[in-house]
Amino acid sequence: MAARDSARGSLTLASQSTGPAYNYTVKMTCGGCSGAIDRVLKKNIEAPNGYTVSLETQKVVVFGPSLPPFDTITEKIAKTGKQIISKEEIAAGAPIPA
Repeated sequence: MAARDSARGSLTLASQSTGPAYNYTVKMTCGGCSGAIDRVLKKNIEAPNGYTVSLETQKVVVFGPSLPPFDTITEKIAKTGKQIISKEEIAAGAPIPA
């Protein structure tokens, strides 16, 4: 199956190179996996915040000036049944890893 990447929000990751942000490595094996995470984030991340989901890199990045709590987003991703391999809360002003 082809790799699936998705992004949503009024901000783009390129336009916001510093936190606040949440950075996750999530085990995703197909487009359905990344789609499940995309659907959950679409319901929980509102403008001006944004997010990216990359099946290819196994990365999920949630970013913006007014994010929901880290634990809330972590719980929403976990409820998709996908394994969170690592998670990191990035402080305001700190660089967001590419």
